[in-house]
Amino acid sequence: MPSDFDQERLHYLRQAVRLGSIRGAAERLNVNPSTVSRQIALLEKQVSTTLLERYGRGVRATEAGQLLVEYAGIQDSARKDTLAKLADLKTLKRGHIELVTGEGYIGDLLGGPLQEFCRRFPDLTFSLEITGTDGIVQAVIEGEAQIGIVYFPPADRRLQSHARIRQPICAIVHPKHPLAKLGRAPKLSDVALYPIAELRGSFGTQKLMEVAAASERTSFNPVVRTNSFLVLKSFVCANLGIAFMPAFAAAREVQDGEVIALPIDHPLLRSAEAHIITRHGRRLPPATLGLLQHLIKRMKAFEPFVANKSRPHRAKAAKKAAKFA
Repeated sequence: MPSDFDQERLHYLRQAVRLGSIRGAAERLNVNPSTVSRQIALLEKQVSTTLLERYGRGVRATEAGQLLVEYAGIQDSARKDTLAKLADLKTLKRGHIELVTGEGYIGDLLGGPLQEFCRRFPDLTFSLEITGTDGIVQAVIEGEAQIGIVYFPPADRRLQSHARIRQPICAIVHPKHPLAKLGRAPKLSDVALYPIAELRGSFGTQKLMEVAAASERTSFNPVVRTNSFLVLKSFVCANLGIAFMPAFAAAREVQDGEVIALPIDHPLLRSAEAHIITRHGRRLPPATLGLLQHLIKRMKAFEPFVANKSRPHRAKAAKKAAKFA
């Protein structure tokens, strides 16, 4: 067994496994598919075993391939962490920040907090990926993103929550919708009476709704399924029915009077939380730490939905985040 591996070949393998195809990896890496195939073939020759197997139009890792993917992830994270420690000696005049978030946070993130930070530190660069809960968690754990902003993440010892706050799931309705005149928080049995648009895929909001509905033996018959919060809000604004999301995800529409956010009367949905996460034990470079603290202080998603004296003030959460510098 060789004592070392070509890092470029490992990177091609990781991308092929992550994206599920040679062509997808080639597009991401901006090379020809034949280049990706050739480099992976050389890696297979080096270890004398098959690393990828084809299924349908895609590829997936063999057991040996998965071992090398995990090894490459560990090596890449170690390299990034070492660079982060070296960056501690520098100021925020230079740096690159890797951020991954759900679509429901985008309006809040770009509506002020990220603009302010970019104006203050104009030489910093960013990568911003948008995906569902599972994708956010995976990106943070595998070191592909430094900061994750996520709703209802799974309990995982590899994750560190630097801020968490209750953000109930609401029924988002048009001002003329019957539920807007109900006079109380709607129950799941109330919302099930009307047309619904719901998320599909690995969104924390949808997972919570499914668990809550199962607990009350309630079922929904959505007329629209989508992976876009924009579609959900447009559905409601057109008075076609109801959508589910935390109020901050529709903050602009609520402020403009286009929709109303009604917290749903269910203990699980009332206790849902927004989190800012990093990988546990990962040392953050100064630029990333600065953005982390700024987002805790400035994002509406981390303002209390309802005043609660038992919940820590956001300034304390930001101070706590500084311990990871």
